Amino acid sequence: MAQQVPMKSVSLDDLSAFQKQAGNWMVVGSITIDPNVDIHQEESTAESKKKKKKKSKKSDDTAAQQGPVRYEAGTGILLNMNDETTKDHLLTTWEHGDILLELEVMMPKGSNSGVYLQGRYEVQLLDSWGVKKPRYGDIGGIYRNWEEEPGKIYMGKAPLTNAAKAPGLWQTMKIAFQAPKFDESGNKTSNARFVYVDLNGERIHENVEVPLPTGGPVEKNEVAQGPIMIQGDHGPVAFRNIKYRLMEESDVQLTDISYKVYETASAKVDSLSSAQPAQEGTLNQLTTDVPGVDDDFTVIYEGTLSTSEASDYQFQLNYVGRVMLEVNGEMKVEPNNFDGRNTKNQLTLSLPEGETPFRLTYFKETPQWPTRIGFFSTDSYPRPLHNPNSYQPDVPETGPIYVKVADEPRMLRAFMDYQGNQSQRLTHTIGVGEPSGAHFVYNLTTGTPVCVWRGEFLNATPMWYRRGDGSFRPRGAVQYLFPSTSLANLSDSNAPFPTEINEAGDWQSNGYRIDAETSLPIFIYQHDGKTLEDHIRADENGKMLTRTLTLTEGEAIGETYVKLAEGNEIQSMPDGSYAIDQQYFIRPASGGSATVRTINQKQELVASLQNSSFAYSIIW
Repeated sequence: MAQQVPMKSVSLDDLSAFQKQAGNWMVVGSITIDPNVDIHQEESTAESKKKKKKKSKKSDDTAAQQGPVRYEAGTGILLNMNDETTKDHLLTTWEHGDILLELEVMMPKGSNSGVYLQGRYEVQLLDSWGVKKPRYGDIGGIYRNWEEEPGKIYMGKAPLTNAAKAPGLWQTMKIAFQAPKFDESGNKTSNARFVYVDLNGERIHENVEVPLPTGGPVEKNEVAQGPIMIQGDHGPVAFRNIKYRLMEESDVQLTDISYKVYETASAKVDSLSSAQPAQEGTLNQLTTDVPGVDDDFTVIYEGTLSTSEASDYQFQLNYVGRVMLEVNGEMKVEPNNFDGRNTKNQLTLSLPEGETPFRLTYFKETPQWPTRIGFFSTDSYPRPLHNPNSYQPDVPETGPIYVKVADEPRMLRAFMDYQGNQSQRLTHTIGVGEPSGAHFVYNLTTGTPVCVWRGEFLNATPMWYRRGDGSFRPRGAVQYLFPSTSLANLSDSNAPFPTEINEAGDWQSNGYRIDAETSLPIFIYQHDGKTLEDHIRADENGKMLTRTLTLTEGEAIGETYVKLAEGNEIQSMPDGSYAIDQQYFIRPASGGSATVRTINQKQELVASLQNSSFAYSIIW
């Protein structure tokens, strides 16, 4: 199976990928943002600004690092540090039409920026942590414009949900953008469109048409090609891992199509060469809507791939059944073992200018599965080269089965695929939903909260529809923590944790009980006459979950440890919290302490349970 053209990375070794700017943009090697410091609290008085102008460049850099943002020299991170006099936007040296754009962004509390596709259509970047009902001005919103003349007003589009993380954390954004199209006379034939926008893995926009430039564009006209522009006048913002793929639509076509239908689904095409077809004819488009195509058949399509220039072209071949594709006599797709699934093959074909012969053989041998074949050009967003009736998308037989949270907490026992990967299926988990909108999944095998999220609760369709597979899926931007054991007696502070709670032969799981006050589960563990209770609850705003481990029977012993987090890099923050790979924060409760250690090339944040209670908060 051929692969799609890979994404291209924007080099952040220097600023050569961008146009000249006033000096507020720089490339740095690392960045840390204090999540508790609002940029608006750091605004200088007019007098301090006057003094600042008299300082040296070195002093300016020192002063800049007194706010919420700390950075170190190096490469790999694009950083904006604007002030009242130096506040340019940043434009790429290259331009785009249709594009796939991916990036990571980090912002301080109260900061504001935006990514403008073609320099004209803004996807908003804002510290929107905890906003319950996001508007167009919140992170991921498609911003409005400020025109007043009828016909020129665009009111923006709010994201479907707020998937924002806390300030000071890296957030991922994926944008699929379709540029406006124009005829040879320059008249616009179709509007700009956001095919989709994902924030932190959650779909927040889908198929949103934008008929006019949004507020603050590089120009108010609309064009076929334009640069990426990043807003740089509303506060600090950092980016890394910026990648893109230019989606240049090709004019490739399937032409001169003929077909032959045989009343057997034979994978041996040579055996058909001497057979008499049951039906044959010509087609204007590739389609399965031909005589003789019913349940058990083979149909051979022959024709040409017509192109206006020699190039590598991208395609996707979708089907139910089995196919074989030959292009200019060379095998490109070999017949698979039919299993009834909807198969999708991505192809890269090197085609010359003009016409290239192809032969597509479609075998269908199982009556209960639908007859379906589709051939798409995917140099830009998928363009069908077949008749729409030939490949109708699956229509779900039932709507999604959601478990919702109202005024009381909800719980559901099920399997869960850690990080969405079925090979990492956890078989003894319980999803716990809170009215605040902050939810978590707890792994009873390891005694560990394995993921947290905000928003809607659970999708139980995989569990309850038909026979089901026993699993549920969180509905929201999920922050995964770690799946291994978080409670154990260790021989010393450097000993590894066991993989399961009972494996160490010390603490044993004793299920859970429901707390009468909160209606939330309290997980219970016992060892040598001691009882430990584990209670996790959200704050009223749903911004964090606090986990409290309490020894209710017996005396504390020094060798009992709690793992709070693990990651590649754990950083100590000014407020006493810890940033875990800058993806989420762990903050021990007042008076609590934790230690960062390295085990098997991973960093772990651990605490000794020397007192009768230990609490910490998970903030994301």
